[in-house]
Amino acid sequence: MRKRLALSFLCLALSVACVTQLPEQDMRILEVKNVSAKLTAADLWKDFQQNAASAKSTYFGKAIDLSDKPTAIESDATKGQQVYFGQTTEHGVRARLLDTRAPEILKEAKVGARITLRCYCEGLDDKQDVILKSCIKP
Repeated sequence: MRKRLALSFLCLALSVACVTQLPEQDMRILEVKNVSAKLTAADLWKDFQQNAASAKSTYFGKAIDLSDKPTAIESDATKGQQVYFGQTTEHGVRARLLDTRAPEILKEAKVGARITLRCYCEGLDDKQDVILKSCIKP
């Protein structure tokens, strides 16, 4: 019995360690009460720029609260509803919204007006943007 339990635990640990992407729409975010971090988009961006491996280890798959002023908002569902926090002329933090909560967030969100979102952090994508998924208003 102990061998079976140990083997099950090992398999679970290895499968979690191999995950590199999060689901686009993770409803578990609605149940999150405590977050791993509360920070600005600038601070999250800085962490990934200074040491991407360390930042991924710290934030990947964890719920965070992000507060900052968006530089762009995408409300078209066919393009992926998201709030963007530009950090350079080409890159920044992309907060992809949970579909069921997107209408209420987009109704209130304004470029240049502070917003707080609760999201799961995925990390840097191939375009060097920090990706947040399943974002809701806490």
